[in-house]
This record gives sequence, C-alpha cells and structure tokens, in this order.
Amino acid sequence: MTEIYLNLIESALGSITERNDPEVLGQAAADCERIVKKTGVYSRPVVADDEYTSDLALRATKKLLQQNSTNADEYDALIVCTQTPDHLIPGVSSLVHGKLGFAQNCYTMDINQGCSGFVYGTHLIGAMIRGGASQQAILVNADCYTRLIRSDDLTTRVLFGDAATATSFSTKRAGFQLLYSRCYADGTGYEDFIARGSAIQPDENIGPGIHMNGPSILSFALRVVPDAVNDALKDNNLESNDIRMFAFHQANSFVIDKLAYKMKLRGAQVPQNCANLGNTVSASIPLLLLEQRNNLSCGDLVLTTGFGVGLSWGVALLEYVGND
Repeated sequence: MTEIYLNLIESALGSITERNDPEVLGQAAADCERIVKKTGVYSRPVVADDEYTSDLALRATKKLLQQNSTNADEYDALIVCTQTPDHLIPGVSSLVHGKLGFAQNCYTMDINQGCSGFVYGTHLIGAMIRGGASQQAILVNADCYTRLIRSDDLTTRVLFGDAATATSFSTKRAGFQLLYSRCYADGTGYEDFIARGSAIQPDENIGPGIHMNGPSILSFALRVVPDAVNDALKDNNLESNDIRMFAFHQANSFVIDKLAYKMKLRGAQVPQNCANLGNTVSASIPLLLLEQRNNLSCGDLVLTTGFGVGLSWGVALLEYVGND
C-alpha cells in the first residue's frame, strides 16, 4: 500500500487576542473566573474587522510553501476545509488557488466540515493519493467562527478562536505517516450545532448566529468518541498504552478531561492547548500537532480524534517519523 505522510504543518491566527475577563465579557470577575475554570479557556485569537477566513488561509499556506521550499504549482490538490467562507460562491480554495499561483490542473475544492474537518480532510487526501489522483497535496483548515457568535451568547463566545493551518501531504517520508483513518456521521443531530440565518434558508423568530445545544454535544462526544477510539485501536491491534498522544479536538478542557477520564487515559497522553487558543474548529488538531511535535520521538504513535457539528466524527492514526 502507498505510504502517505503529513510532511509539514504551518499556522496563522486571528490578529487580535480577546481575553475572557470582565472588561471584555461585561461580567463580574467571579463569573469570569468560573467560566475560565470550567472551560480552561483564558484567551482566544479573533479576527479584526477587515480580516476574513481567506486571509488566515493565505497566510498559513504561504508559510507552508516557504518552510517546505516548494512552489504552489508543484501541488496537484488543494482542499480547504471551512464553514465560514468569505462568500457562499465561490469557495475559499479558489481564492487561495488564484492568489498563490497553483496550477490549472490542481484539484481544488472546499469541504464544509467543522471540528472533525482535519480528520475528514486527511481521510480524503489519503484516499486521493492511494488512488493515484494526487501525489502532493495541501489541506487548509480555516475558520472565523467569531463572525457567527451572537454578542449576548457567552456560552459560545468564551470558547471559539479564529485560526488556520496548512498541512502538506506526499509520499515523501517526513513528518507523520498516516497509518489509518475512519470517519463517521449522524445527521439526526443536525440542529444540535447550527448557524441560523447564515445562508439561504431564513430562520424566522430566531436570532442569527451560532446556536449550540451544549448538553447534547457533550453527550454525543462522550458516547461516540470512546467507541471510535476503541475501534481504531482494535483495528490496528493496539492498546491505549501503545499510543504516545491522543490528539483530541480541542473543544474545551471540560470536554477533553471528561473524555480522558472515561477512557482511563494518563494525563501525559492527552495534551491540551485551548487555554490561549480556545476552540479553533477544524484547525485545533493540526495546531496541537504543530505545538507537540518537539515532544515526540520517532516511532511514537498519535491518535487524532475530531468530533462536532454535523454531527460528525473521525479518527486518524499517525506515526511520527521525524524530518531527517
């Protein structure tokens, strides 16, 4: 079978840092302290008024090309995963393609996925490379969820940050090898996390913006994630102790801690970075991989798990092979 590698990851953050404090949230200090203690989110990067998803996507992709010492026209696939495109038509991928000079024969498209989007995108590119449709690809994960947050909804405002990552894929042995991936969906939970008034269908008598059924999303995560992880371990003849790092989607500390406790994972196996990033949607897992790569040794196994809006979820098993 063709070996596939995630060679390099680069990132871009919203240019403003917003803290979860009384001045920003307009809440009493005790209430802000309670919010921070429960969520584990102290501050979040957010976009400026004149900054959009494409700006973050372009910055991350430019950094990737520079660090990888490659030109855009060397890639034959460009996939942008976002739920906050600059326009409904055309996709952000078209803008990135045109601005950075990708070749005309480069397969280019947007996919609409939320917090499972990195795993979904990895699964898709893996299938493309194995099937011979691509040799070298870039996956961009970018969202500006704060554009959809209702100002009076602290439940979501304190959680989300704006960010983008760009990840290069190829058959060159460097970075992380993709060993396994599997994706799932349950569309019966369509309305558990939804941005009302954000597209064509009108939502009368409902305020526009993100509406999240927090208890339902938590219940969903605690129900499906352990089973998906256990299936991945079983499919690969592994035990949880064989995994150096469980890279969960960084929803917030409360959710991650609940998952780790239910699955009896060691604290060192479950790193978190949401304290100063918040929930960066589909960019959260690659941001965590980027941050943690210097703590990994060649041969370490990493199980990434994304879950959220859709409802959708997925797992991808990676092996760190280094860059030498």
